[in-house]
Amino acid sequence: MSTDYTETLKKIKETEEATSREILERRKQLEEDLRKLGEDSAAQIAEARQQAEFHIASEVEKARKAAQEKADKLLATTHKEAKEISARKLDKVALRKIIDKTILSEFK
Repeated sequence: MSTDYTETLKKIKETEEATSREILERRKQLEEDLRKLGEDSAAQIAEARQQAEFHIASEVEKARKAAQEKADKLLATTHKEAKEISARKLDKVALRKIIDKTILSEFK
């Protein structure tokens, strides 16, 4: 009877040791998987950040070019209008109004 008891205790001890080894191996594997996931997610975050910065830079450049084109068009239109106005002949009434408005208004 003591042999059965001793054998049973040995089997329990062997089972505990085998289970502990399996748990330790599984824990190591899970820690390794977690480490790899951390590295992968860090790399993906860095790549996404880089793509976002590139996208922002390209959108800023597009907006700058559009604003420059708009300013150039406005400048060209204004320049054309200024030339047209300066090329017109003024009659005496219009000239008198301009003189009264700008030059003589300072003395009033």
